[in-house]
Amino acid sequence: MVIAITIMFFTAGATPFAIVLKQLMAQFHTGRGEVSLCQSISMIGVCISGIFVGRMLQRHKPKTFILWGSVVIGITSLLLSLANSLWFLYTVYLIGGLAIGCSNVIAFDTLLSKWFNRKWGTAIGITMAGGGVGSIVIQPLVGIIDQNFGWRATYLFSGALVLAVNVPLILFVLKDNPESMGLLPDGDQPGENASPSQRDLLAKTGVESPIIAQKTDLTAYLKKPALWLMGIGFAFIAIGYNAVTVHEVSFITDMKVSDTIAAAALGVTLGIGALSSFVSGWLADKLMSRYVSILFFSLAVVGLVLLLPSPTVSQIWLAVIIYGFGVGAVGTLVPLVTRDIFGTANFSTLFGFTVVLFAAGNAIGAPLAGFMFDATGSYHNVFIIVIAIYAAAILGIYLACGIRPKPLMRISTAKKLN
Repeated sequence: MVIAITIMFFTAGATPFAIVLKQLMAQFHTGRGEVSLCQSISMIGVCISGIFVGRMLQRHKPKTFILWGSVVIGITSLLLSLANSLWFLYTVYLIGGLAIGCSNVIAFDTLLSKWFNRKWGTAIGITMAGGGVGSIVIQPLVGIIDQNFGWRATYLFSGALVLAVNVPLILFVLKDNPESMGLLPDGDQPGENASPSQRDLLAKTGVESPIIAQKTDLTAYLKKPALWLMGIGFAFIAIGYNAVTVHEVSFITDMKVSDTIAAAALGVTLGIGALSSFVSGWLADKLMSRYVSILFFSLAVVGLVLLLPSPTVSQIWLAVIIYGFGVGAVGTLVPLVTRDIFGTANFSTLFGFTVVLFAAGNAIGAPLAGFMFDATGSYHNVFIIVIAIYAAAILGIYLACGIRPKPLMRISTAKKLN
């Protein structure tokens, strides 16, 4: 199960937008801000569908959302290769965003929560690492395709990859819960080590466990400052993440570096996130996610500080590694922090709400950086703003976990029972 989801995140590394941004500007005779709105419109689609998906996942199977979302994502990528106007791009990116909202981390992490209890953080870290590895492997390939065959070919490649790899994995490998295979969470075998409640579940359900609908009142949580502090904190991280990564290739090529090397640098930024995804998930199984978040997002700030004084090429590579390692943990930490603060009872609903705010941050980041560059001719002020909002995000996430200091180490369930 983990391997299948990891491969699906791997194929997501073929997303070509950051690499073809300048080609789209030339094709449609416009600025970086207008083209970057594609990302904002896509994130608006994610927000729209994400509002409903979290609650629906408590009553319906995640596999259904993941399947149809992946099919639409693949088809929209193929359609983007036919784009003849900015409005066509905007429309198709909106449809793609709606599909991403159905088949993104809300559905995947909800699925993983059914398969893992003790090692949920590690499982999420491994699957998110797939996206990082995919970026470091596929982004340079996308850059080569773009340089030799044009931007339309990159969208064809991306769409074909999703349809050829992800859809068969979903149909033939993905399972909604371990009980459908006669197993228990964490791969445990039913037997003497299973708790009475686990044995009762298997006895009652046989090979198929029911989807139990839980009555969830999101409005009650909306009154809690912790939800807003956490959600807005991660939204700030998303603003910076999208502002930096979407414009990274353009920033580097402005220094007269080739498109292929710039694409490789983006691949490293996203790819080093594979390591940080795994490490942050592993750490969060041992330490409270509050402190893991502070550690990794502080590293992201350090990486950006290196870009402030007219950086050399060597400084850019160092910043790429440090920033990528720090911010690459965000996909792993969002669900873990959500669970640590609010528990598991209404996880999909609350996680879905957080992802909506995260997507809203993504919608702001890319055009913000694009329009600021169009106005000033530089990304310097962009980096300063991102550093400031990262500092605010770190404070927000810290306060969301409670003002009083919490224990550094996580107490395992086994130790609590003893």
